[in-house]
Amino acid sequence: MAQTAAHLVDHVIPHVPVRQWVLSMPIPLRLLLAAQPKLVTPVL
Repeated sequence: MAQTAAHLVDHVIPHVPVRQWVLSMPIPLRLLLAAQPKLVTPVL
């Protein structure tokens, strides 16, 4: 695991543009989407 992490940090990530997106939703909406996964695609 440590070797894989070192490889990613040293050789892969510096050469690839990386962006991280965090989507936060109100708890009632999270529960609804967890109960009905088909709704996730239209929401996103």
